[in-house]
Parts: sequence; C-alpha cells; structure tokens
Amino acid sequence: MSNEFDIKKWKKFKVGKIFKCNTCPSSIKIELEPGSIPYVTRTSFNNGQDGFVSVEEDKISKGNCITIGAEGIYAFYQEFDFATGVKVYSLRNNYLNRKIGLFICTLLNQEIYKYNYGRARILDKVKNEDIMLPVDDNGLPDWDYMEKFIERLEARERESNGSIGDALRTENKRNLSNLNVSTWKEFYLHKLFNTSMGNGIDAIATTKENPKYNYITRSDINPNGVAGLIDEIDKIIPYPSGTITLALGGSLGACFVQKEPFYTGQNVGILQEKESLSIHTKLFITTLIRNECKIKFQAFGRELNSHFRKDFTIKLPVLMNGDDYVVDKSKKYSDKGYVPDWKFMENYIKSLPYGDRIDDFREDVSHEY
Repeated sequence: MSNEFDIKKWKKFKVGKIFKCNTCPSSIKIELEPGSIPYVTRTSFNNGQDGFVSVEEDKISKGNCITIGAEGIYAFYQEFDFATGVKVYSLRNNYLNRKIGLFICTLLNQEIYKYNYGRARILDKVKNEDIMLPVDDNGLPDWDYMEKFIERLEARERESNGSIGDALRTENKRNLSNLNVSTWKEFYLHKLFNTSMGNGIDAIATTKENPKYNYITRSDINPNGVAGLIDEIDKIIPYPSGTITLALGGSLGACFVQKEPFYTGQNVGILQEKESLSIHTKLFITTLIRNECKIKFQAFGRELNSHFRKDFTIKLPVLMNGDDYVVDKSKKYSDKGYVPDWKFMENYIKSLPYGDRIDDFREDVSHEY
C-alpha cells in the first residue's frame, strides 16, 4: 500500500472549491431536553459530540458531512443527522461517504497548526484552505482512491488477527501503591530543569514543502501539542527529543515530553533536564505540572509565563533513610537539601496500566545546543 501512496500524484485544491461550506443552524444545549440527536460542538474530542438532545426539525443538520468548529478547529465526519452549538461549519459534496470523510478529515486536521485561540478557524478561512488530494488522470480529486485507501487500512486491521491491538494491551493490573504524599517536599521548577522560552515561531512563517520537524504550539488538542510537521528553518536549531514543553497561553499548562526534535510556536516554555531522567520520570513530573497550573494559574489573571522560570513549585516524593529525609548538603535540588526520588517516580509510572507499553528514549544528540 505504501508504494501506491505517492505524494507526487497529489494536487492542491481550495476546500471551498470541492465542498459546499456552510454554517450549521445552532441551538443552545442548556435549553434543550435530552434526546436521541447527537449534539456537535466546538470541542476537539469525541468526534466533536457532546451528548444527545431533543431539538426542533429546523435545527437538525443532515449527516454524511464533515464538521469543523471555529474554536475546536478539528474536523470530524458526521455519519448521522445532528444538532450543533454556535460556530460549527459543515462541508458537503456528492462524493462524500464515511471512508472518504475519514480520509479528508485526516488531511484537514494536518492544517490546524495554523490556528489557535486568537486565530479561529472561521468559515472564510476554511473555504480558502489549501488541501493536498490524490488526483485521477484528469487532474481531479480521486475519490475512489481515497475510499479504497481507507478500505485497505480497515482490512489490514481485520486481517492482523489482533496483532495491531496487542500494542494496546497491558500486563499491569494495578499501580505500584497508593501515593502517600505526606512526606513529599516542594521544589522550584528552575532548580530541576533549565527553563527558557521556546523558538516563538509564528505559524504563518513556517513552510511544509519538505516537512522534517514537529511544530509544537500552546494547544493540547493534538497529541503532545504537535500541530504538524514543518520544514527545517535556516539558522534555528530544533530542540532535542526528551525536552518538556509547557503551554504558557491557549491551553494553559498543557505539558508534554517531546519524543522527536521540534520547533515551537509562540508562548511555549521549554524545560530541559539538568541530569538524565527517564521518560517515565518526566511523565510523572509533567502530570504534576499540569495539575499545579490548573490550580494556581489562569489566562489574563495570574499568568504562567511570568512564573514558570522564577517561583513555580511542585511537590515531589523525596529520598528517605528510614523515617529521616536524605539531605544533600550541596542543596542541588532544594534550598533545604531535599533530594527527589527519581526512581520512585519512574517505577510508579511503569506500574500503571499501560505503563509497561511506554518505551524509553534518549535525546537525539545530533541536535545538541
């Protein structure tokens, strides 16, 4: 199948030229009774759906279309009739079906790196988006190819006899232990990591002719905040794999360990370990960072970007000698000499369901600073 998937046989089209793009009739969910009609909103989860409602006939949109929310920005295929909240758009044409819809949505979702909370994916922008599609001998979108491509993917999964699903299995049935946080101590983030601002590259300044590096934004819509792949940027060195990113705006506090070298958009903080830590330990820490951000910081209030390099703290498990704390006289990690128990953090994540499916990795040394 990979031999047939040749990007050279593809062509650029305006979305508005191959789809009828319209705003869906909207309803306010809190004014509706529960029912059987899917309610599609601007969320980026659950196929864009937020429950089921009862709604007037003139507020129902027909299925077999693609929906895009202005702020949610993700594209989803809607197979059945649905109702929507505000600023949800539909894309339709006579060729669309479930398989083609899934194919198109995947491509549309590669473009979301261009959008954020300050630059919504409004209808006019959707219509003017360029999308690369496979073409037939006449240079027109090859709808048949798109459908068959998805069919082959689905057939491959059926024929795998569960081998694909094996990657989603875990031997862990329960975690290592209940967390006893009574002995945990507070640490400044800047004592544990080298903290800095990211590249701050605007999406409109990026290109995708020969995409090579991940582009990280302040959104948590995509896995790990990766908005897409972009070209290498002259004279700007990408950050190495293993680096932690922190959203300082948008999805405030979204914190991820990056497994591939990357560039960042605006308002993304960088945390680089001062000593080698496993991916499991970093995942433990990023979870705590996210929780602290939810409690202590907010956009346009106590903003994160003025604190994460100065006085941002998290509580961590520490090394103990019996009932006594191990004290580091050099005070490398804490002004009080406490020492983080890195191994406990690592083992705890490894013990969680699916923790045994997480592969460790090391930084790509070819991208050192």
